[in-house]
Amino acid sequence: MVHLDFLIRDLALILVVASITTIIFKKIKQPLVLGYILAGFLTSANFSILPSIVDAENINLWAELGVIFIMFALGLEFSFHKIANIGGSAIVTAATVITAMVFIGYGTGMLLGWGRMDSIFLGGMISMSSTMIILKAYEELKLKHKKYAQLVLGTLIIEDVVAIFMMIVLSTISVSKDISGFELGSQIGKMLLYLIIWLLLGIYLIPSALKKANKYLNDETLLIVSLGLCLAMVVIANYMGFSSALGAFLAGSILAGTVKAEKIEDLVKPIKDFFGAVFFVSVGMLVNPDLIVTYAGPIFILTFVTIFGQMIFSFMGVLLSGQSLRTAVGAGMSMVQIGEFSFIIASLGTTLGVTSHFLYPIVVSVSVITTFTTPLFIKKSDSVYALLSRALPKRTLKTIKQYTSEKQNENEKDLDWKEYLGKYIPRTAITTIILICIYIVGTQVIVPALCNYGMAGKQAKWIAGAATVMLMSPVINLMSYKRNIVYTKLWLKNKTNRLPLLVFRSFRVLVSIFFVMLTINTMTNVPVWILWIIAFIIVFFSIKSDFMISHSIKVETRFIANFNERILEKKKKEKGMVKGYRWLDETLLIDEYEIKKILVDEPEKNIYARRKLGVQIIKIIRKENHINIPDISAGVREGDIIVVMGKKNNLESYELTLQNTAVISKREEKFTLRDYTYRQIFTSTDIENHLLCMAVNVTNQCEFCNKTIQMSNIKEKYYGFVIGIDRGALSMIGPNKKTQIIEGDVLWVLGAQTTVDMFLKEGILN
Repeated sequence: MVHLDFLIRDLALILVVASITTIIFKKIKQPLVLGYILAGFLTSANFSILPSIVDAENINLWAELGVIFIMFALGLEFSFHKIANIGGSAIVTAATVITAMVFIGYGTGMLLGWGRMDSIFLGGMISMSSTMIILKAYEELKLKHKKYAQLVLGTLIIEDVVAIFMMIVLSTISVSKDISGFELGSQIGKMLLYLIIWLLLGIYLIPSALKKANKYLNDETLLIVSLGLCLAMVVIANYMGFSSALGAFLAGSILAGTVKAEKIEDLVKPIKDFFGAVFFVSVGMLVNPDLIVTYAGPIFILTFVTIFGQMIFSFMGVLLSGQSLRTAVGAGMSMVQIGEFSFIIASLGTTLGVTSHFLYPIVVSVSVITTFTTPLFIKKSDSVYALLSRALPKRTLKTIKQYTSEKQNENEKDLDWKEYLGKYIPRTAITTIILICIYIVGTQVIVPALCNYGMAGKQAKWIAGAATVMLMSPVINLMSYKRNIVYTKLWLKNKTNRLPLLVFRSFRVLVSIFFVMLTINTMTNVPVWILWIIAFIIVFFSIKSDFMISHSIKVETRFIANFNERILEKKKKEKGMVKGYRWLDETLLIDEYEIKKILVDEPEKNIYARRKLGVQIIKIIRKENHINIPDISAGVREGDIIVVMGKKNNLESYELTLQNTAVISKREEKFTLRDYTYRQIFTSTDIENHLLCMAVNVTNQCEFCNKTIQMSNIKEKYYGFVIGIDRGALSMIGPNKKTQIIEGDVLWVLGAQTTVDMFLKEGILN
């Protein structure tokens, strides 16, 4: 009974004191979290005037429940639909801020003479802005309707999601007190498995179960079911080696996709508020005035670093995402603090016993100071914008206006952006997972295997490292090299799209450099600055090398063919018999443009930029002359009619380029390549001017076999152009010039009668 009495006494004390402090803070219009922190300090052993709590261990247990329910509530507010609607700007901003602040925090900690683990955790703590504090400031200042406010809130959602993964990484690092690439890869692999379970539950099992049990779910039952799922996921997460916070967040995310989400959120809110209050009170209990005085210098430095680091890099991130200067200033002046997740990360370090005793109170102090300064900075947004508008050089302002827009949020709702992100994210995720697997195989399989054969450890690591990097190279090419059609279309459509597109592209390059550096660092003792140079050279070679491009195309083609084998084989058997099946010459479209007036010098650079745009100029009609499959030497003149072939998106991108190069008129609506070849019979009697589409069966005796399209010299020798390849049941339209032609391929070639005659003469057509 004594133990229970202490618990009741302690809870009574902290709740009574917290109720008084929060009422006061409510009256002076300050965030309630500060009231809870003050209550924790007042009821701790560090403040002797009031009674202190007796059993801190029980309070800490309740505080851990507070973290669980805070994360559960956060998960209830999260959904993939929200992420999909946030747009690229929030992703670019969050990535810029988090990446920069993690490195700055780590560097600051090391400069202050702190240990490596303290510095790593510090980087994580100061990289996260406070959703609660910013939202409170926006509400009080009535700024939630502002464009930058919506962008900031979207960025905070991304930061919250990243924080979950950051906690996994920090937990992994903490186990060995160092950064172990294998452990990190292993934990991410587990995380992916956990996410698959989460998706299965979220999409299928849980919503279906709730629908079936709907008539039995009153408020009480629904609350019990929800909390049961939350704690069960916490147990599963702990069993798999993850934090309780992750399990709670995923449980909330599962329920966020159900029709009961809002009701569950209302039911859980009082519980979350209660246990959350206990958590923030427990944070305040760790505030030690003596430590604050002792570490006043680091507190001041970290406050300065946090405010101006967050401000500068959120400003830069918003600009890089294509938003206007005004929006960038508003966002930068808002994200100038740390908050809830900083406490949770600090709590994680304390729980794991890997951070020093002084780090928690220092971070709490920085958070308290930045909480009070946040509204002041937000109020000064307009003044800072006006100052920058006057102070920046006119050329700089002109450049910023050229590549940014007040309407970038609307631009990102463009279906092309959704299509681009829909391709970018899966490709990046899949190739990253493959790189992780290659790294694990290199370090955990190849090295031991070489050592078992009697090779010295150092020599085995060098050879394994080289083999691992070689295996990574085609994957890096798959991730980083390929620019899809939509990328080019977005690039040409609006200049404000260019900065975010470059950021997304740069992110892939940085991921590639990271894995190469990680591999070399694990296998050798190369100095860091040399490591950067080597990694950059390897990644650059992997992206630009013709051999790597050819090899990666071959790997990707085989993967796609295997992945879709059943569907493709079915189509192959049904060719010509299924209504709606389209042959390659029915898939490719033709557009005709008349050049009325040339607007730029050297227009050929844009008009013949077919590789970048994914189209082919198949004919130029210049008065009575027909120039088939022209190259840049044919030039372009006013009055020319340009006949262009490509897929729908390619042709739309090309038209945008033409509009910036010349005054044009479109001759007719698009029609297929097959229709175009038939149409020539009625529009021109000169057979030598006609373009024909032919299919070449590639055998091991064919001169094109095992050569790339570029090396086959089909254009130079036979005046033809490869428009596609049928490889088994897989069709490749507009293949890259580095694509290797292999035995069994059906090569689709476009050319004039001359090409047909030469193919027949050489026995290529049979």
